[in-house]
Amino acid sequence: MGDRIILQPWRQGECCPSVARGASAAVGELEPSRRLAFIQSHLHEDARRARIWTGAWGASYSVLTLGQLTLAPLFAPAEQPDFYVGAISSVGGVAALLAVPLAVMEDSPTLDALAARQQGPVDCEVLAEAERLLVRSARSEEEGRSWVMHGANVLYNVLTGLVLGLFFDRWPSAAITAATGWLLGEVMILTQPTGAQDALRAYREGKALSEEGQAALDWHVSVAMAPHHVGLRLRLAF
Repeated sequence: MGDRIILQPWRQGECCPSVARGASAAVGELEPSRRLAFIQSHLHEDARRARIWTGAWGASYSVLTLGQLTLAPLFAPAEQPDFYVGAISSVGGVAALLAVPLAVMEDSPTLDALAARQQGPVDCEVLAEAERLLVRSARSEEEGRSWVMHGANVLYNVLTGLVLGLFFDRWPSAAITAATGWLLGEVMILTQPTGAQDALRAYREGKALSEEGQAALDWHVSVAMAPHHVGLRLRLAF
C-alpha cells in the first residue's frame, strides 16, 4: 500500500500539501487561505461566464427552432421539410447544452457554500475539496472542446442533411442545412469558456498565487510645482 496523506487543519507555519496532480511543490508551501481564495474567485468568475454562454446559446437555438416551425406553414408543402428538419437540428443544440452542462456552474456554488461554513483557519480538507472542484471544472471544459465534441458536431449535422436528401430529395437544402448547423456548432464549441483550465494551469505553477498579493499596490512619487510652493505628490493605486 502507498503512503497515505492525512490532512489536518492548517496552523501558522504549517502547510497543506496540494492534491492537484502536477502542482508545483511550492504550491503546498503557500498559505491555504490564499490558495482557497484564488480557486474560489476564479471559479466564481468562470461560472458567471459559463452561465452567460449557456444562456446565450440556449436562447439562440430556441429562437431558431421556434422561428423555423413558425415559418414552415407559410411555404409550399415541398419546401416545408427544410424548415422542420432545420428545427430538429436546432433542438440538437439545446439538447447538447442540457445533456453536458459545464461543471463549473455547479462546482462554484458548491465551493462557495463550503467556504462559507469554514470557521477560523482554512482546513486542509476544505482546500483539498476546492482543488478537486477546480480540476473537475477544468476537465469538463477540456472535454467540451475535445475532438469528440467536434466529431459529434460533424456527425449530427451530416445525419441531419442526409434526412433531407434521402427522404425528401432536397439535396441543395440538405447541404445548406448541414453546413449551417456544423458552423453554428463549431462556433458554440470554440466560444465555450475555459477559465477553469487557465486557473488550474496558473494554480499548478504557483507563481500566480505568490504574485497575486504583491501586485495589488502600485505607487508613484512626482514633483508638484505651483506659483508659490514646490512639493512632492504621492499617488497610490490599489
